[in-house]
Amino acid sequence: PAVVIDSGYRIILWYVPDALSPWVQSDMYSATIAMGDLLKRSVANKKVGNWRTLGSNFRPPGSPGITPGCINIAPCWFQQGHENSDDGFKPEVSAALKGDRSLSMIMDMQRPALLVSAALRVMHPQLYWASVRTHVELGRWSADQGLLDMHRLLKHWASVYTGASIMCNRQSPDHRDPKCPPEAFDILTCIGNYHHAVMQLNNLGIDLDYNPGVMVSYSGRLVRHGIRVDEGDRIVWAWFLRDSVH
Repeated sequence: PAVVIDSGYRIILWYVPDALSPWVQSDMYSATIAMGDLLKRSVANKKVGNWRTLGSNFRPPGSPGITPGCINIAPCWFQQGHENSDDGFKPEVSAALKGDRSLSMIMDMQRPALLVSAALRVMHPQLYWASVRTHVELGRWSADQGLLDMHRLLKHWASVYTGASIMCNRQSPDHRDPKCPPEAFDILTCIGNYHHAVMQLNNLGIDLDYNPGVMVSYSGRLVRHGIRVDEGDRIVWAWFLRDSVH
């Protein structure tokens, strides 16, 4: 385990290998397999949109049941292009949760969600409590607005994070995540049957072993990061916050 500290002695990165117990990894694997239809539909075969769902950035599966793709799961957020709408505060349930299996998907994610919430409590207590307050207020607001689906999903959402990106067999070129608050710590958790991977943090000049069971946390907006795996299957759950909601 390690942390990276900036010139002001503030922790800007947490690195925890073997952070995920076999039970958490099993939950992540089973939940991701059950999302296969959503993951399959997420992949764009033409060069439209951005690289995150471009078909050429996904490797074919090596194991039965694995479906390459990338989806966002959030009980309350703004759809792309609507974060700064003039219509006021009108968040929605993410597209992946607008279906019959929405509640079961969230229930399947609860143990990993609780783990990353506990990790944020240690890594950044102020952000943790701010996120708890936001979650409570969103629950009250959705009930007052009569948004029954959102309210129901928020009641069972076990994470203090806005949402999670579920990525399966995706190559991630060097990038930042511009929608994440600069002061926030995203948490990435990774499982799979690949043998070795390296996370490159180019503007920090650091390479990290990114093996199954790892947890890495940093500001995705400030730290440039990229990962490539050439063999085996890799599943990443990236937990994120959104300024537009918090």
